[in-house]
Amino acid sequence: MKKILLFLVLILCFSCKEEINPFEFDNNSNSIDDTTYFLEPTSFSALHHNIFSTTCANSGCHDGTFEPDFRTIESSYNSLVYQPPIKNDNNNSFNYRVDPGNSLQSVLYHRLIVDIDGISGIMPLESEDDWNNNKDEYIQNIKDWIDQGAKDMFGNSPLLPNDIPLGRGMVVFNTGQTNNPLSRDPSGSVLISNTLNSVDIWFSVFDDLLQPNNLQYNKVKKSTSLFNFDNVSEEDLQIYNSPINQLGYFSSSTNEEYYHKYTLDLTGFNVGDIIYFKIYVKDDVNPITEIPNNGSPFTFLRYFTLKII
Repeated sequence: MKKILLFLVLILCFSCKEEINPFEFDNNSNSIDDTTYFLEPTSFSALHHNIFSTTCANSGCHDGTFEPDFRTIESSYNSLVYQPPIKNDNNNSFNYRVDPGNSLQSVLYHRLIVDIDGISGIMPLESEDDWNNNKDEYIQNIKDWIDQGAKDMFGNSPLLPNDIPLGRGMVVFNTGQTNNPLSRDPSGSVLISNTLNSVDIWFSVFDDLLQPNNLQYNKVKKSTSLFNFDNVSEEDLQIYNSPINQLGYFSSSTNEEYYHKYTLDLTGFNVGDIIYFKIYVKDDVNPITEIPNNGSPFTFLRYFTLKII
């Protein structure tokens, strides 16, 4: 009888043991207090929490509609640091939205204190009480974050990117001249008289880290067919230490620098021929870059053409 009673007591004890829900939050546990994540006001996590996500990620603005994209802390950082600005000042003074260590050369900071082009306004265009009440402090925090190296949410310093070289322009002159470039037709082709024996073609290339005259490879191909470059021989581009300055593809008012030249012998070309050009350059990291390539917009492809008239 005693054994039976002992057995029943044991069953009762075990059946009364509290069942633990593994998904239930324990207020008494040693959980991480994530409020400390935002305590340092010049950390990127605090900037995103206090400013970018609440003041800038508005519907139809920096909510993914326009860059920078302030929806998440990751998209905010990745669309700010070492990223080129969409809107620059009238002198194109800024290379990056955030230039780590240099707030005065960062568009992000500049647009918080200056109307960058006289028509765009000072950011943010719309604001609520939190920004209005803490504006000076918030702007100083952003400035300090940039000047302290623009570290990410984990405290890591950013690495300078190394983008591929970009084509900026092509201008054509009568051989030996560098003034009065030959004109283009409405489609974008440079018009070449069939009375000429040769022309000088200059190419403008931009690289984010190297001077254009320090780029490697420096070849050119020409073809009368847009998609028939595979079997065309490469020729050398001439590289100059000092550039000529002329307008390029992207602006009708700002000059580009042209270091690369090719002299084209017009023998064998006939009236009506369209000659397509591609150049090939290489920086110190990326593979050889083709400019333009088959994925370029048609207007850009057409820009790198001559038409014999």
